Amino acid sequence: MKAGEFRSALVAGNILYISDPQIANGIPHYHIFIKKIGGGYLTTVCCTSQFEKNLQHITRVRESLDTLVCIDHETTTNRLHDFTYVNCNNYFSYTETELVTLNAKRAIPLCGTVTNFEFQKIINGLLVSRRIDEEFKDEVRGLLKE
Repeated sequence: MKAGEFRSALVAGNILYISDPQIANGIPHYHIFIKKIGGGYLTTVCCTSQFEKNLQHITRVRESLDTLVCIDHETTTNRLHDFTYVNCNNYFSYTETELVTLNAKRAIPLCGTVTNFEFQKIINGLLVSRRIDEEFKDEVRGLLKE
């Protein structure tokens, strides 16, 4: 995507396929865009197909099971091939410049969106996690629909 197209794809709930050399040695992972935080920081959560490994870790550290969210691959809104999971016990922050530069080097495609239900489960997962800082929770709390 061109820089302008990429910037317009930064919408809450959009799925981006990011190859970040800082994460898993640059192996591309699906990321779900969460929010642009004041000052220009863009936040995402990273997706994984490793359900059992994440479930065991979440259970071992006594986090809520609500922090592991399933994204269905059998929808018309995304191009996922298998069930995908989001461990909501962490998030990633980028500046807009970092992501635009990464897109120029490694082409970050838009791969659809999560459903509103799935996005709400992700936000709830972030809010119930003991590992997410309160400042970030305050930023995303407004995205949770009652």
